[in-house]
Amino acid sequence: MLLRTAPLLAAALTALAAIAATPPSASTRDGVYTAAQAEAGARLYATRCAMCHGRALEGTFEIPGLGDRFMAHWSNAPLSNLHDYVGRAMPQFAPGSLTPDDTTNIIAFLLQANGLPAGSAALPSETGALARITVQPTDLKLTARAVPRTQ
Repeated sequence: MLLRTAPLLAAALTALAAIAATPPSASTRDGVYTAAQAEAGARLYATRCAMCHGRALEGTFEIPGLGDRFMAHWSNAPLSNLHDYVGRAMPQFAPGSLTPDDTTNIIAFLLQANGLPAGSAALPSETGALARITVQPTDLKLTARAVPRTQ
């Protein structure tokens, strides 16, 4: 009997160790970027994004704004999904031309502009670290019907 349960016990212990080693998830409400990143992102936004999305993130008839609707769209998704999308598809006139750090700074600016707090630790640019941060708007009503987005 012990010989049959030993592999199961070993697998269970390995799974528990993996869970214990996984850093806890964070939310964009936890202050996951620095004010300096948001400032750098604001400068990048002004030169790379505002011509389409508007200076005040209002969007146009054809281009979506980056306020409540944007936050609701990405709500409950890992921040890595948004980072991947922006890095791949933006700016519209030169998709994929942003560096990972530029993308991170623009996202920090967008979080700040949508009322999410800055923190003391910089927002990382690495996919694995961003995957542990969930997009959560300040307005809980925006997350009520949100479905995690893959991009």
